[in-house]
Amino acid sequence: MKYSVILFVDSSLIGGIESHLIAMSKLLERYNIMSSVLFYQDHNNREFYHRLEKANITYGFAGGNLKSLNEILKMFPRSALLHTHGYKASIMGKLVCRWQNRPCISTYHAGEAGVGKVYFYNKLDKLLSYFSLNFAVSNSLTKELYNAELLENFIAVKKPTKLRILRSKQEINIGFVGRLSHEKGPDIFIEAAKHSASTNLNFHMFGDGPMVNELDLSAVNYHGQCEQQQIWQQLDVLVICSRAEGLPMVALEAMSHGVLVIAAAVGQLPHIINHLSNGLMMGESSAQALQKQLKNVEMLSTEQKQYMLNNAQKLIQQRFSGEQQFKQLDRVYNTSLLASLPNF
Repeated sequence: MKYSVILFVDSSLIGGIESHLIAMSKLLERYNIMSSVLFYQDHNNREFYHRLEKANITYGFAGGNLKSLNEILKMFPRSALLHTHGYKASIMGKLVCRWQNRPCISTYHAGEAGVGKVYFYNKLDKLLSYFSLNFAVSNSLTKELYNAELLENFIAVKKPTKLRILRSKQEINIGFVGRLSHEKGPDIFIEAAKHSASTNLNFHMFGDGPMVNELDLSAVNYHGQCEQQQIWQQLDVLVICSRAEGLPMVALEAMSHGVLVIAAAVGQLPHIINHLSNGLMMGESSAQALQKQLKNVEMLSTEQKQYMLNNAQKLIQQRFSGEQQFKQLDRVYNTSLLASLPNF
């Protein structure tokens, strides 16, 4: 059955959800499904708008309230499916879809509970999962929702990147890439950088977020927001020291680009990273655990690093290219559309 997809989000920065939206739109395009991005309101997120334009993805804005969202959705045919991303878009989208008797699909990305208002909204969003068909990016998250199934993140897999060999005793560029917020653990990365005794390790931080003015960035090379392609050219090792996660897009991107991953055992990461086979796992999200794995990286032979990088790229090609994910999406989209049609 023919349908189109409205990817609905409330976005003020660039992070995993934003990268996921671009990947999803390009995946749908690959299978000749029309899609567009609808923002709940305009947060002047210019860098993300630029990336959408560069990818030839159509986008528009609601007025930041339920009334305007309701009016906009009325303009779309019933075959246009609303697929929400993030707790605010999810809550607002479900409410309006209920009013219009329109199907709603939601992807739950966040692994963290949040604090204050964010905690309340996350709780409410999970309760409202009863009114939508849902995807979650980690097994643990599916257990907190109604009508949910695991949908692993995916990336546009092109020709495998030529692997750079990390030779012993050469300088190694270590990177943190992501939102500078508590759950992502940028403070853990900086703490490890401050206490690193190695002269071979250079520490880089890419991203922006609410903690940017709280962090002591003097221990790292801080680059702010950058294009993904620029990032991977500068790094040998990516560190994911999050306190909570779903399935971070940045891990898949790094593995695809021949960048070794050190990850905390949170969210879906233990189901992806096999220690010393295709990356390295930290026992906990702490500066001490990270320092231990950084020492391991320095001790690895060139052959061991080559072996791990090869395995990582093979995994991405086989499991995260989007082929299996589209089959899931298409099945759920068709199910939701059929369920919304009137009975005669």
